[in-house]
Amino acid sequence: MEVKKYISDTYPTVGPFEGINSIESKLLKYRYLVVVDDDKEFHGILTPCDIIEHPHKIVIDCITKKESVSFNDTTLTMLDKFRINQCFALPVFNENSFVGVIEKSQILSDLEFQINDLYNKSLISKKAKTSFLNNLTHEIRTPLNGILGFIDIIADLNIDDLKIQNEQFSNLVKKAADRFLLIMDDLIELSLLHAGDDISIKKENVNIEKIFLELNDYFNELASLQNKKSTIIYSNPDYSLNIFSDEKRLKHILYHLIDNAIKFSENNKVIYGYELSTDEERIEFFVMNKSPEISEENRSKMFDIFDKQENIGIDLNFGLGIGLPLVKKLTEVLRGCIRLESNNNEITFFVNIPTK
Repeated sequence: MEVKKYISDTYPTVGPFEGINSIESKLLKYRYLVVVDDDKEFHGILTPCDIIEHPHKIVIDCITKKESVSFNDTTLTMLDKFRINQCFALPVFNENSFVGVIEKSQILSDLEFQINDLYNKSLISKKAKTSFLNNLTHEIRTPLNGILGFIDIIADLNIDDLKIQNEQFSNLVKKAADRFLLIMDDLIELSLLHAGDDISIKKENVNIEKIFLELNDYFNELASLQNKKSTIIYSNPDYSLNIFSDEKRLKHILYHLIDNAIKFSENNKVIYGYELSTDEERIEFFVMNKSPEISEENRSKMFDIFDKQENIGIDLNFGLGIGLPLVKKLTEVLRGCIRLESNNNEITFFVNIPTK
């Protein structure tokens, strides 16, 4: 309950029959004193105001009765009680038993921390959302411009030219369309997962070699079409291995990890593969590339939605910051876990999921 985190069983005390003159300095120092007798029985809380309002020679005659805090109180009701009683501390009772005190300063300090935390998060969120919307425009326009541009080129070609270049242009248009659909699928899927909605899982026999070949062909062909020098290699110790999982989700996870590795690789080389556990109950996929060491701060944020590295070398990173968060969510949907290792400029992501 909210009250419990504020309760303190350590507090300044005074006996009910002590003289006021002897405890004045102590009262001024602590601003309140809990009055308890030799049998630990609670008699009240003494404040400087009590002495002013009821000037007597002994403590018990000065005490003003004050409200107590119960476990059902909220922060708001506690602050209201402090305001009414004009007191720095209030007693807490549980079923008529005195259990400790709550200091007003502790509540105010905690509220200040929470307000600052919310303020900082709101600034981060605003920045992340603005960046996301700007990059979304870029990410959608890029494949759409590719599709529309090549449609115009194809329309202007004569029949002979069309026959010669048809396959190349068709591939470029298909890749751009696939990229556009993937962005839309990612956004929809991630929004469903963050909203707590279930997404459909279709388990079937999945051949790992088939997935690896498809991904390898896709990224190598994409690099060729974009005139980029990329080396994508996969390590598959068993070409006949089948697991019982969701092929679409697994492929989606590996796609984003490989795409991310290519984007940040220092030598344009990416290696991916898997290892099977000794009991063959789990499989761990890995995607590795050469990249600068990742700081602890960036590691802790890299699976946060919309949070991304703003630059890749000297170039701007127009990514949406949804790839790794989606990978993490999909891995969890497959009852798996994801981790990152960074060592000697070598970055490796590991995704561990059940084989059945």
